[in-house]
Amino acid sequence: MIKSSTPFTPFLKNTMIKTTKQFSYLFFDLDGTLINSVKDITYALNKMRAHFNLTAITDTTTASIIGKGFPTTTQKVLALDLPEDKVKRYAKEALDLTLKYYELTMGEHTYIYPGVIETLDIFKSQNIPMAVVTNKEQAHAIKILSYLNLMPYFDCIAGGDTTAFYKPHPAPLAYACNKLHATIEQSLMIGDSLNDYLCAKVLGMSCILISHGYANGVNLHKLGALNVIEQFVELKQYAKQCSNSLNYNSK
Repeated sequence: MIKSSTPFTPFLKNTMIKTTKQFSYLFFDLDGTLINSVKDITYALNKMRAHFNLTAITDTTTASIIGKGFPTTTQKVLALDLPEDKVKRYAKEALDLTLKYYELTMGEHTYIYPGVIETLDIFKSQNIPMAVVTNKEQAHAIKILSYLNLMPYFDCIAGGDTTAFYKPHPAPLAYACNKLHATIEQSLMIGDSLNDYLCAKVLGMSCILISHGYANGVNLHKLGALNVIEQFVELKQYAKQCSNSLNYNSK
């Protein structure tokens, strides 16, 4: 069992330091939160579309669609040009092709958002257990995290196929909580979309959202999250304030 760790306390902007809301376990979405993978996903989707004689889509289109896992994404991308009956007919083949091409190029054009490494280093130095909860297939999530040297930060990786459900269903997040032996009251979900907020809300878990990801047109500020931040580096600032106010010693 992972032992309880130094609490992490996020702070809202322009407020006095508060210690009433503390978190000992952190759960992160992957795409759009820790990493920007749009170009690699667009490449895979366009290879699939070419198979069906469809024109290429842009990164902007991809970013407006992704977030609920490749099965949903591939069908939405087909639906841009094809009627519902053909989308259903081609769904499995389209998914297989997309996964194949994504596997071949995964990570080549994916990058870590600014501030992520420094922030995770702080949390790691405080022995805070962390997990990734993503709608990306678990094997793909592990591969890309390994490729980007992010795996050592995390104690659990829950993918879209780890349970029978994708986010916003709470099952993947609940799975990760169980793996970390975390309590909901001491846990914080950090993501970039409605899916992340909803899966946390169902469990009664606090959630912070970041605006640099794939919100799919949703106004994150209206969802009722604990906070909405503009850049990942803001979490680093919160952690510093927390560690200083509670006399934490970095390792």
